Amino acid sequence: MADIRRLVDAETGEIHERAAILSDGDRVTTARQREEYARIKEREQAGRGAEFTVTNMNNIDEVIEKVSDKHCGYLLYLQCFVNYDAILENPDKTAMSRDDMMRTLQISKSTLYEFLAEMTAAGIIYEDDDKYRLNPRYHFQGTTNNTAVVKTFVAKVKALYSEVKARDLGFVYKLLPYIHLETNTICANPYERNVESTLPLTKEGIASVTGLTEKSVYTKLRSLRFGDQYVFAEVIYGTSRYYKINPFVFYRKSGVPDATLREMFSIRNNFAKRAA
Repeated sequence: MADIRRLVDAETGEIHERAAILSDGDRVTTARQREEYARIKEREQAGRGAEFTVTNMNNIDEVIEKVSDKHCGYLLYLQCFVNYDAILENPDKTAMSRDDMMRTLQISKSTLYEFLAEMTAAGIIYEDDDKYRLNPRYHFQGTTNNTAVVKTFVAKVKALYSEVKARDLGFVYKLLPYIHLETNTICANPYERNVESTLPLTKEGIASVTGLTEKSVYTKLRSLRFGDQYVFAEVIYGTSRYYKINPFVFYRKSGVPDATLREMFSIRNNFAKRAA
């Protein structure tokens, strides 16, 4: 049942008309009430921040060396379902079974068997008391004082997985150790504090670290997207081109990306809106 009371604007202190504060299943009855309720819920959600998992940049080379691109893609997606105890769990908080994992990844039983065989042999996923856990040496959910980590935003990776192939997501996974702290540039020296000394990776450099052809790399860098968001932005400097990864999907710093990064990953949409 709804609780009928006055609403106070948290920013202005203004007292609004009587309105319904909803419980599940209730409805507001006026447009003004619906608008006010939506504003309050939006503020609550903004205050919580986006959910993310954490990748240890120093250690995932061990994963990349042992795991195929497609399986790296599955692993990146499964991070979205790890809890604070490193257990893979369903949305209802129950531990993921093999069948649950198969449905979550949308793969066949034989593909799941191959994936789990590779993951468990490499010590990346292990079975513990009929529960599957991610090895926190590589991926976990929670806080850390380590700055050599990448935050992976759950909602964005889920959206990305629904629109690209697992192999393409694996390509993205292979670039996580190269994200610069300050700029989100894919670079050879991601721990360099002086941004004037950053060594960005060109498509040739990215081809070298991912083991793909330059043509394949360039296609992925320019085309990978989910909805109206691109995974990479290309920066042209004279005759050189280098790349930044979307900070709303992967980000190393605390807080929100700076204005330059936010603009860079919204500017295509801004042009599109203007053209429309």
